[in-house]
Amino acid sequence: MAKPEDFPVFLKGIHIQGFKSFADRVKLELGHGLSVIVGPNGSGKSNVADAVRWVLGEQSAKSLRGVKMEDVIFAGSTQRRPVGMAEVSLIFDNTTGIFPLDFREITITRRVYRDGDGQYLINNASCRLKDIQELFMDTGAGKEGFSIIGQGRVEEILNLKSEERRSLIEEAAGITKFRYRKREALKRLDATILNLQRLDDIVREIEGQLSPLAAQAQVAEQSLSLSTEQRRLEIQLTVLDISEGKQKLSIASKDSEILQVSLVEAQVILGVQESKNLKDKVFLKEIEEDLQRLQGESFQAEQASDALKHELSIRAERFKYLEEQITRLIDEIQVDEEKIQQLRERINALKAKQALLKVSVEESQRKVSDQEHKLDVVRDSHLAEDIDRIKADLFQALSEKAKASNELTGAQHTFTSLEQQVLQLTQEQAVKAKERQSLGDTLQDQEKELAQVEQQALLRDREMLTLRTERDQLKGRRQEQYGELQKHKALTDQSRARRNALRTLEESLEGYQRGVREVMLAKKKGIKDCLGLCGTVADLMTVQEKYELALETALGAGLQNVVAEHEKAAKIAIAYLKAHQFGRVTFLPLDIIQGHRMSVNQAVEQDPGYIGIAVDLVTYDRLYKPALEFLLGRIVVVTDMNAATRIAKASGYRLRIVTLEGDQVHPGGSLSGGSVQRRGGNLLARSREIEALSVALVQLEKELAEEEREYSKLDFRLREIQESMENLSLKQREEKEHQVMNRAVHENVLSQVGRLDSDLLGLGHRNQGHMAQKNELCLRIVSLTERTNIAEQLSVDLRQAFNQREQAAKVAMGEIEAHGEQLTQEKIRLAKWEQELNQGTEQLGHEQTIYRENDSNLQLKMRNQVGIQHNCQVVETEQGALNQQLKSHSLAQEAQQYALMQRRQEREGLSANSLALEQEIHNKRQLEHALEQRLHANELRVVRFETECQAGETRLVEEFSLSWEEAIPYQTEEERAVLWPRVKALKHQIDALGPINQGAIEEYPKMLSRKVFMLAQQDDLVEANQILRQVISELDKTMSERFIQSFHAVNKAFQEVFKELFVGGNAELQLVDPDNLLETGVEIIAQPPGKKAQLLSLLSGGERALTAIAILFALLRVKPSPFCILDEIEASLDDSNVQRFAQYIHRLSDSTQFVVISHRKGTMESADVLYGITMEECGVSKLLSVKLGALRDTALSAYDSEQTSRVSS
Repeated sequence: MAKPEDFPVFLKGIHIQGFKSFADRVKLELGHGLSVIVGPNGSGKSNVADAVRWVLGEQSAKSLRGVKMEDVIFAGSTQRRPVGMAEVSLIFDNTTGIFPLDFREITITRRVYRDGDGQYLINNASCRLKDIQELFMDTGAGKEGFSIIGQGRVEEILNLKSEERRSLIEEAAGITKFRYRKREALKRLDATILNLQRLDDIVREIEGQLSPLAAQAQVAEQSLSLSTEQRRLEIQLTVLDISEGKQKLSIASKDSEILQVSLVEAQVILGVQESKNLKDKVFLKEIEEDLQRLQGESFQAEQASDALKHELSIRAERFKYLEEQITRLIDEIQVDEEKIQQLRERINALKAKQALLKVSVEESQRKVSDQEHKLDVVRDSHLAEDIDRIKADLFQALSEKAKASNELTGAQHTFTSLEQQVLQLTQEQAVKAKERQSLGDTLQDQEKELAQVEQQALLRDREMLTLRTERDQLKGRRQEQYGELQKHKALTDQSRARRNALRTLEESLEGYQRGVREVMLAKKKGIKDCLGLCGTVADLMTVQEKYELALETALGAGLQNVVAEHEKAAKIAIAYLKAHQFGRVTFLPLDIIQGHRMSVNQAVEQDPGYIGIAVDLVTYDRLYKPALEFLLGRIVVVTDMNAATRIAKASGYRLRIVTLEGDQVHPGGSLSGGSVQRRGGNLLARSREIEALSVALVQLEKELAEEEREYSKLDFRLREIQESMENLSLKQREEKEHQVMNRAVHENVLSQVGRLDSDLLGLGHRNQGHMAQKNELCLRIVSLTERTNIAEQLSVDLRQAFNQREQAAKVAMGEIEAHGEQLTQEKIRLAKWEQELNQGTEQLGHEQTIYRENDSNLQLKMRNQVGIQHNCQVVETEQGALNQQLKSHSLAQEAQQYALMQRRQEREGLSANSLALEQEIHNKRQLEHALEQRLHANELRVVRFETECQAGETRLVEEFSLSWEEAIPYQTEEERAVLWPRVKALKHQIDALGPINQGAIEEYPKMLSRKVFMLAQQDDLVEANQILRQVISELDKTMSERFIQSFHAVNKAFQEVFKELFVGGNAELQLVDPDNLLETGVEIIAQPPGKKAQLLSLLSGGERALTAIAILFALLRVKPSPFCILDEIEASLDDSNVQRFAQYIHRLSDSTQFVVISHRKGTMESADVLYGITMEECGVSKLLSVKLGALRDTALSAYDSEQTSRVSS
């Protein structure tokens, strides 16, 4: 027994790239033995079968499990982008010469691109699909054979009717090509019969035309001589017309020259005036621009004046504040001057008291001197001198004590007063310093706030600029959007109006004849006489736009023919028309109308301009097929007139041909054509246009709604921006006012800070003076306390000494005691006056110190007053300057207003002049128009005369083949009145001869020869008819023989395969009608082991599937295929049947190369090579190949694990 390696491998490899889930290039290298492709569900293993089916020429995207052919291209995944091309290649071994090509290896390739372009290649050479189909013909492979069997093919066998199931036997018998030849022979037989009928008609027509041709030739010769004379006279009349026309043309040309000169003069004047008017308008535009500029400057000046007024109000407030400060200082100075005056008065009073005290002291000193003199007289001893000396010392000590005591009391009093003043000044300094600190903090806060306000103002300005820019952009966009919106509204309204108008025309049956309109309206109203009508021909068919003109021209009034359900309905409708006098209508009863679709020969079909038979180019309900074939079945549609004439010639001028432009070639060779004025809403295009307009309206309304939403968004955003700008402007004004107020408060605080600094400086100076005086008083009090203590101790010592001396000299002193006592009293009085004088001196010094301090404070306040007055003068100066600026601005505004008034007056005057000038221009234009009309009328005359002359010359050329120069010799002196009656007489003579056939003399022999030719053609067609009938008979015999042979072979193979697959049982194929082998059906009778014989439809699901597989294997045995791809056809079998299926395939793989796509364990166990399709990356299939041997057990155990995990999950 031969081994599998002994047989050549037919399909060596499958290369896939970009096809469905195979994003990367995959090479499936096939070898000897059984190859099995496995993989989990959704991994793309069935895509391999689709790829083979596709490369072999499959054109149905549905058969490839898609919607359109571009669906076979890899569409991308979550991680990969789509590819632009799909390519599949099949590599075949040709060492046995199965293909008729001189190559040992054949590669068939098909590509498709995402833009729809495709390509077929054989060994990388571009080819046609037909070339690939012819290459696989009679090889047993190919798309139409048994090379690819999917699960769908099994279902097809199970679901086919017995009549349809015979196609399986025919496919195995190779009868398809014989059926095709029979169909072609029947078509040719029908064409032959039709041509014989037409030849009979033509021969009879020729025989009827031959007899009158002799008489027509005789009349034609007589007419020729009369026509020659008539031609000479008509040439003379034409020359006469041309001469008269040239004279009239000369006169009209001169008139045109005169009018042209007048028109040029008027146009020159008009041009000057229009130029002046244009300059005036330009100047007027400049004035308008100046007005706008002046108004803008006036507005700016008004704003500047407002700003100056605002500054003046700030200066006025500042001046008012300074005046209040001056008034306060004046009041304080007045108070201080009153204090100083009081101090001055007190000082003067103290000085006067001092003067009195000095007088009293001097008087007391004189008295003391007198008493001392008296004592000196009575003293006559040393004791007395000692007593006097002690007394003098005692008196001096007492005087010193009293003086020191008085000075100490005054100093202490002054010290206490200074302490109080220092405390008061310190408290006042603290209050002023605290107020200064508070004002300083306020000043810093105000400066920060001013800086923030200025920064905020800058941000507001930028924000305003941004908003203004966005507003201007949005205004432009809104204006553009508004324009687009209006365009869309207009287009939508226009389309809606057009659609409504067409609907009205359609509902009212406008465009139809009255009779058609009346019966169709009656049908709509439910009148029983017209209920049997189906509709008009135009309503019952749908025509593509490109064929509308051709079919309108071809059908003509036939578009308004009414299709009736039957003859009776047509008769009733005709009676209805007669009864109501509604006119005539052509009816097409479906039960009696004889429609026929003609056939054209192969030469016509292969002509590049040939489009098709008219009835094949329209869409209609098959119920109306007879009526439409009656009207359109004998009309050929072509691209243009060249194609029409070419096809007409090829068909012997037997066809009625119409072009896409509406030109026609009629049977016999006559042509009709020219320009066509198509009216809107024609019968064929009306419904299509209504539908197209409805669809377009939906889109237009959607776009309109979108544009309205966009416009509303822009408008809303613009209003938002405008509102934001207004709010921002209000905030700017408020912040500006707040900024001005803050500046005024800031200046006020600055002034207060300056005053407080001045006050603090004065208080500091005063406090320093008081502290210096206080320190001096402290030293003086210490010194005076020491002096007082010393004087008191001295007086105590002296009193003791005096008492001692007094006791010793009491007697001696008795006489002088009285004088001494008086002297003592006087001295005491003197010391008292001296003490009061000293105290007055100290008080006077204290008062003078206070006077000086108050005077210094007064001088400081007066200096502050001078500074504030200076500030007032500065403010007044600034006010003056601002007033001067305001006055200047007022003068400038007045000048601007005057300039505005002048410009307005200039504009009004210029406008009035422009109106007058435009009126003159209008008058000139009317004159120009009148001249142009006259010139135009005259030029029309010139053109008419030229046209008449050219028409005459053209007539000479076209009718008489003469130029003007050649016709001049025909000029005659005879007048029109003489020539014209002679021409009319000749016309009467020619007319009396009747219709003239000028070609009768030449046509008669041609007609005879044509009759002979037609008779010969008739004999040829009769012979061809007999040959075709004989060919059809032979084809029927051959098909019957091949069918019965294939049936027996398939039946025998089916019985054998059935027993092998079912391990027993019986099965057979039975013919439903054995006497009619060409149409008989095929029934399948099966008897599985242990069951009775029954039809296929009565078996269980598994039995039916296995029986269908047995039929497929039987067909493969009868008609072997070099290779076969089985796509999960055993999916519905149980495990035991799968084992038998796999074993049987393995036996068949000795003669046929099998590639099985499966996920069944039994099939995989029988595989020699196992290919795994995986999807490691989502959406992308990958290929793994394993040559089974030692790895078979490992693969099967892995498969079992996978199935177990699936079941458990």
